[in-house]
Amino acid sequence: MKNNELDALFTGLTGTADNMQEVSTPKEQTTTKAKKSSAGKDRLRQKALEQARNQARFCSIVDSDVLKKIRIIATREGHQIKDVIEAAFIKAIDIYECKHGVIEDNTKRKAIDLF
Repeated sequence: MKNNELDALFTGLTGTADNMQEVSTPKEQTTTKAKKSSAGKDRLRQKALEQARNQARFCSIVDSDVLKKIRIIATREGHQIKDVIEAAFIKAIDIYECKHGVIEDNTKRKAIDLF
């Protein structure tokens, strides 16, 4: 590639004030603000609902074949993926507790017990 072609490529990617003009009407601005406001309210409503149901969100990485099979199971059984995963977690915890005893949340101990 020639230098002027590279310049054109980078200018197109990064943009400059000369060739990129952002034009938005007041209607578009209010629509964008309304969407953001609505999304924020939806997120707060969802968090409140999760707290009321004693639920929490988390993210995990799994093998793609495992996730594919979980999706198939959920579809086949007519359940949501989250419900299938929760059932698997409950079963895994039950098996663990049978082998190792009940899991207790002892996150904070008395200071006297530290030494």
